[in-house]
Amino acid sequence: MQITKLLLRNIGAYHGPHHFDFNTTPEKNVILIGGKNGAGKTTILESLRIVLFGSLAYGFVNDNEPYFRKIHSLLNRSAVQSNSNEFQIKLEYTATEEFETVDYVLVREWRFKNEKIRESFSVLKNGQYLTTQKQSDFQNRLREEMPPRLFELCLFDGEDISRIVSDEKIPEYLNDSGKILFNLDLFMNLEKDLQAYRMQYAQKNASAAKEIAEQESLINQINELQVFIEEKQSLISLSEDETLRLNDEIKQHKKDFDEHGGLLRDERQQLLAKVNTIENKRKANTEQIRSFITSLMPFYITRDLLGRVVKQLDLEKENESFEYVASALDKKKLNDLIHELQHTVGQTNVTYDIDHLHRGILAIMQPENIKLIHRASFAQRSEIQNLFNQIQKIDAQEYIKLFDQNATMLAESQTLRKSIENNDQSSEFKEILEQIETKTKRIEQLRLLIEQYNKEIQEANETIRLHTLSSNKITDKIREYHKAENSFVMTEKLLLVSQRFRERQWRKKLDDVANEATKMVNILFRKKEYIDRIHINHLTFELNLYNREQHHITKERLSAGEKEMLMLTIIWAMFKVSGWKLPFVFDTLMGRLDQDHKRALIQHFIPRCGEQVLMFTTDSEVGAEQFALLKDVAAKCYTLEFNQSTHSAEIVKGRYFTISEESSQS
Repeated sequence: MQITKLLLRNIGAYHGPHHFDFNTTPEKNVILIGGKNGAGKTTILESLRIVLFGSLAYGFVNDNEPYFRKIHSLLNRSAVQSNSNEFQIKLEYTATEEFETVDYVLVREWRFKNEKIRESFSVLKNGQYLTTQKQSDFQNRLREEMPPRLFELCLFDGEDISRIVSDEKIPEYLNDSGKILFNLDLFMNLEKDLQAYRMQYAQKNASAAKEIAEQESLINQINELQVFIEEKQSLISLSEDETLRLNDEIKQHKKDFDEHGGLLRDERQQLLAKVNTIENKRKANTEQIRSFITSLMPFYITRDLLGRVVKQLDLEKENESFEYVASALDKKKLNDLIHELQHTVGQTNVTYDIDHLHRGILAIMQPENIKLIHRASFAQRSEIQNLFNQIQKIDAQEYIKLFDQNATMLAESQTLRKSIENNDQSSEFKEILEQIETKTKRIEQLRLLIEQYNKEIQEANETIRLHTLSSNKITDKIREYHKAENSFVMTEKLLLVSQRFRERQWRKKLDDVANEATKMVNILFRKKEYIDRIHINHLTFELNLYNREQHHITKERLSAGEKEMLMLTIIWAMFKVSGWKLPFVFDTLMGRLDQDHKRALIQHFIPRCGEQVLMFTTDSEVGAEQFALLKDVAAKCYTLEFNQSTHSAEIVKGRYFTISEESSQS
């Protein structure tokens, strides 16, 4: 698709008819449109959407009231107030259909009738108006072949591009745009339909539905684990590469050390090992002392007081027993018991003072000289008793010995370190030894990391194996539910084929995008060969950069301009790999770039952006220096100016702000 002409009549700030000639050539593929904020650049972009898609441009399925309210806000106010009834957007473009060039003219008009807006739409193909049916077929085909979402991908706002990078939304952009550009959304929609079809059969049996839901959960977990494994394998690969490099460097250091007379290397390593052993022992002793100080030492210091508390709690426990007996020993029951005993021995004529007897029994049981203080519960008494038992077992001499032992080991460690330091300072090879030691420590760290990564991968693989077994068992059950349903088996096969094809396409396309983007980055970046390889994870869509040594480059190390250039190359590579022939539309593309990046963009990037590029710019981003470069690839240039007296936008052809094409050429 290549846009040739655009007419705006009473649209936005454009009062009356205003024409744009967008014809380009392979050598001059740029249409440059300059204008300050509010001059009418946004109106042109919105008009392109509306004339192509109508209500779909705003996400409406049909021409409803909210759509016409948006159209009303787009119409030129002066024309509306003067009761003009001519509001029109006319677009002319060429396309290739069945290997032949076809010219199209789309006209979308609005008129007021009974104070309501009415829209009309017509299509000319090679100068002939399409019938109502053919026009409907054309619109349906246009929406299928170039849906609004695809057209939106061709419109690039410089601020949006910067925001995608700064907000770390590159994976989200790659995922969303790739589905459309590579037609993978068709397969995703197919898979959704197949899954919905499968669920229809599953609903016939509640168990089958439950099994399918469980299986989908297992598949999601397996996919997440596979992404996790791939990330860990990538980290292992980077760690192994670094380990090999460090080992080579250490070998060279040792060779230099030996060739130039280095001595006492083994002895020094033995001293270092002994120091490490002592320090580990001191650390363990210190931890044991710290644990005692922070937990039991306060109670050990006050152990006599704690003992008195334990005795007091025992007395209070006896008092609790007494109070319980006092409340339970009922005088009437005691009297009945005595009468029963008298009857048993035949002494019924003896009379006892029950009150006196009751008081006497309680007096025997009552603890002496007790004052209630704590009134602790059983659990609290048990806790205090356990703490007291612990304190009783403590031997303070053990901790004193630990202090003395640490002091002795500290002195020994200092002596050993002094020996190593004196050896290193007296040696001419101190720098080599330090490098060997540093790199050896790093290798050990990498070894531990690799072991951890392998352990995590092994655990993940085992989980995947178990989940896969469970999923296969569920598949067997589901097939049992649907033995008579051949369509269910076919659905599963189609679903599997579609998923595998989509995954392979993602991998292939993203690899191609990464390769193309790498080439373009090295052309555009000021630091040549700074980025040697770009890798895009086909599962997470994470973008990773590597230098010539295959070390990972964090995107935070890139400048703001480099980040924007990186995103532009990714976008360009996506379109190149997809094969779509659509115009590129850039809005304030270079506002945040420095002079070198602007020059690289104009000379190397924009000429490679296909047959047609529409550039909407301001005077602050493209000056005389940039215009001098752009004129070599610009087929047309326009300046949009807003006339305050007429409240209308005006189009100045052949001039970019105060720079004319002729003066620039001279």
